[in-house]
Amino acid sequence: MHTALSLFDSDRSNLGELARLSARVTIHVLAGDAAQARPEIEQARALAEKKLAKRPRDLDAVIQLSWINLALDRKSEALVAAHKAVDPTPPEKDALVGTYTLFNLAAIEAHADQAADAIKILQRLLSMPAGQVATIVRLKIDPVWDPIRKEAGFQQLLTGTELVGPDK
Repeated sequence: MHTALSLFDSDRSNLGELARLSARVTIHVLAGDAAQARPEIEQARALAEKKLAKRPRDLDAVIQLSWINLALDRKSEALVAAHKAVDPTPPEKDALVGTYTLFNLAAIEAHADQAADAIKILQRLLSMPAGQVATIVRLKIDPVWDPIRKEAGFQQLLTGTELVGPDK
């Protein structure tokens, strides 16, 4: 985890403060040490809420807030935010942004103890041309899926043998 944060901090790309803090929040969630970073997470929450007060439909801020709420152990609020990002941009309306917001919802559900719902979304994503957003290879290596990695449904996804369409 320290390596990920130090690599991230050494990158001098032109990220805004909210994007930088939100990325750090996500790293802390994945590392399982969000409680230790609470002041930083609260700072990110304040920035996200301020941005959303000005621009309530800002998808980046809504998605960032879903991870921030997850880090603060506010799972129901994280799920509400993740759903809010999907509602205006389902993949049927926007193939690029829609698959990304749906992927985020699945990740939040995986971390909010909603494994079955996360797996259903992943099935849906794998059954459509979702590009690099959802692939079996990515599911196998991405630490985002660690909370559901041992679930039978997730293991079934990794075999690629029972992919179903969105209507199933």
